[in-house]
Amino acid sequence: MTIPFPGHVAVVITTFFAVVLAVLLHYEALWLISRQIEQSHRPHRQRILVMAFGVLATHIAEIWLFGVTGWWLSAVQGIGALKGYESFHLLDYIFFSAVTYTTVGYGDIYAVGPVRFLYGTLALTGFVLITWSASFTFIEMQKHWRINK
Repeated sequence: MTIPFPGHVAVVITTFFAVVLAVLLHYEALWLISRQIEQSHRPHRQRILVMAFGVLATHIAEIWLFGVTGWWLSAVQGIGALKGYESFHLLDYIFFSAVTYTTVGYGDIYAVGPVRFLYGTLALTGFVLITWSASFTFIEMQKHWRINK
């Protein structure tokens, strides 16, 4: 067994903190959305739309969190890289984060080096958070769905 290089350790620690931050953000956002739905006196349709946009905004924030983390590890710290194009900018990292988070995986961009650990963990985290949101949305709609007459 070999001892991991400092770059590997940095990626694992950074990934851990990014995942914890994303899960805490998700929990707090869903809690706030649920509370807003319960306490709102707005029409039903508006409450459901606020829920949908709130969930989407939360996922977008998490995608940006991981995109900036990947950019920082690769472009700033030099721990791994993205390949597939001649050059990469911050929005390319955000795009790759979104594709990985949603598990779409187009394949035009791929990670090399220790930063692959971040993106592998990102796929699992995105899958879990998306299914959590789907369950939350289903439950909230069951509780609050009314047919307007």
